[in-house]
Amino acid sequence: MDYDRVILEMLNRISILEEKVASLESSAEATNFEEESDIQKAVGKKYRYLADYLLKSGEQRVTLTFHEIENILKTKLPPSAYEHRAFWSNSTTHSIALSWMNVGYETIDVIMGKSVVFEKKRYY
Repeated sequence: MDYDRVILEMLNRISILEEKVASLESSAEATNFEEESDIQKAVGKKYRYLADYLLKSGEQRVTLTFHEIENILKTKLPPSAYEHRAFWSNSTTHSIALSWMNVGYETIDVIMGKSVVFEKKRYY
């Protein structure tokens, strides 16, 4: 059994449920993170550069190689980023995931050890 895949699917399902609950609890529009201070509050310092990069890109879909992500972060990714697909899940329990989720993106594809595709969330 592919445990990494099962865990990733579970984390993605949890993330979807969390989003649905949040939308039911509040009908407020997505927070606008135009100011850097807002990003710093929402995202830990370690991964803030990735949030800044995605926010400034303004693109609907952004594909980054692992090497590009490391350059953006100005540090190496941990070994788990290369070994476990769950590292890239859209989960509020992972500080790196908060870096893209808090600026309105989600991961939609990962080629382990090579690249990650981020896409702006669509709000319905």
